[in-house]
Amino acid sequence: MRRKLERNLLLVGSIWNLITSLLTIFSYNTWFRKEGTYQLDNVDMNTMIVGTHLLGNISKVILTFGLFMFVGSIINFLIAIKMKDDIIQNKILIWIGVWGIVQLISMDIIGFVIFMVVFIIYLSKNKAIKLSGSGAS
Repeated sequence: MRRKLERNLLLVGSIWNLITSLLTIFSYNTWFRKEGTYQLDNVDMNTMIVGTHLLGNISKVILTFGLFMFVGSIINFLIAIKMKDDIIQNKILIWIGVWGIVQLISMDIIGFVIFMVVFIIYLSKNKAIKLSGSGAS
């Protein structure tokens, strides 16, 4: 069976993850730092020191999350390119399921829906390949 639909949906999911990761890294991180600095302008010195450290740490977490999603989008792109027709690739199925769960944990509902649809379609085509007897693990 051809896996064109799964490939295309994985590419859409990869592009979605790329967009959200770049927005997180460049737009949200910058906004968070600017707003945090603005809020710390009119406070006493001790609060400013603690707030600055807290702001820096949270900004690093935001940046790390954005980089994590960026790497995930590249991995999904490579998986979409390397996906083979008429072959059951269990590692790809596991990755799509795990990445869908990551999307749900990060509250990315659009990404979760995309990857769960890919997971269900991939699983159903695996069943069809097994029934036809042409699938090799």
